[in-house]
Amino acid sequence: MEIKILELTEEKARISFIGENHTYMNTLKEEILKNPDVDVAQYYSEYTFTDPILLVTTKNNADPISVIKNAAASISQYCAGLIEQVEKA
Repeated sequence: MEIKILELTEEKARISFIGENHTYMNTLKEEILKNPDVDVAQYYSEYTFTDPILLVTTKNNADPISVIKNAAASISQYCAGLIEQVEKA
């Protein structure tokens, strides 16, 4: 996965996810929103076939990059758990 950081401050990150689609972006956004230190998590595409841009703003001095990384790690753990369950079946 390739990303491009468009804007980064202490409480805001705007990141373009090159080649990603709604499936991953919706999942990531929902996982980010589980964090109580997140103020806003949304993604958008400027045009129908452009790369999605994720916007995350935080509160309580939470680092937006850490929030995004933690959410991505949680998604990865869910997927690993699913793979394990399927292999046992």
